[in-house]
Amino acid sequence: MVCFLAYHFSIGIWYPFPTFISRFFELAGLSYAQTMPMVWRVLVTLDQIKSRHIPDLCIEDLPIAYRLRSHGSSIFLLFSSSKDPLILKASKNKDEWRRKFFFVKRDSIVKGVDLPMKWLTSGRI
Repeated sequence: MVCFLAYHFSIGIWYPFPTFISRFFELAGLSYAQTMPMVWRVLVTLDQIKSRHIPDLCIEDLPIAYRLRSHGSSIFLLFSSSKDPLILKASKNKDEWRRKFFFVKRDSIVKGVDLPMKWLTSGRI
């Protein structure tokens, strides 16, 4: 089984997620459910910037503007590297986001067997 938060889908993206976003989770080694809504807002915004304006943008460039940090309980966020964040209002919290989730059998979805099997306690980016 794999856990998805409803928030991921409420912002208009579907699994399998775009390559840019999937690459973030591959590099970080995190489960999709381990990231706060602000991570998704940043990733979706950067994915849109990449597809519309900067095709050479890659997720490996992310540490220039953001650092991955633990928010406790193995939940992670992206912390702006400067006092002027690259994406404004991305850190705004979404009420009750942790309580809205669902589980899916890995073998019932495309690339489900490739999803992380356990939660990490520290990210790798």
